[in-house]
Amino acid sequence: MASRAGIVVTGTEVLTGRVSDRNGPWLAEQLRLAGVDVANVIVVGDRPDDLRAALRFLAGSGVNLIITSGGLGPTADDLTAEIVADFQHRPTALDPALEQRIADIIARLSAGRGWRTNPDATAAATRKQALVPAGATVLEPVGTAPGLIVPPPEGAAGPPVVVLPGPPFELQ
Repeated sequence: MASRAGIVVTGTEVLTGRVSDRNGPWLAEQLRLAGVDVANVIVVGDRPDDLRAALRFLAGSGVNLIITSGGLGPTADDLTAEIVADFQHRPTALDPALEQRIADIIARLSAGRGWRTNPDATAAATRKQALVPAGATVLEPVGTAPGLIVPPPEGAAGPPVVVLPGPPFELQ
């Protein structure tokens, strides 16, 4: 196996055992099947400094790829996209077309489930999920959170970071 990857599973609920980690083992198996050696699976809580430390550790270990799961939702503790953008030295910007696609998904979900939402809060949550690091590739959302492929800055060494949502159905 020539390629090596590291996986970072984010979420205090996973770290504390309240929710079982279904993403780390599933990703590790998918990578193994693709011929990629998994160097580490690290679980961190919803703390920015812990996620930064895990990313630095994996990049410093010489992996060719880092995959994260979780932390892409609309809540204040969902900071993975922002932390990865900073780690890769890439500013974020609003993607208006993505923002509209997410808004459409939320509208369909709300109508189908009879949810009543606060329009201002929903717009702010949608906007947060549509912030994309410069140079990143957007992976279309299965739920409301898009995934991202965030390369290192041009001319810099380091692995790309694939950012995936936390709910196993959305990630898989």
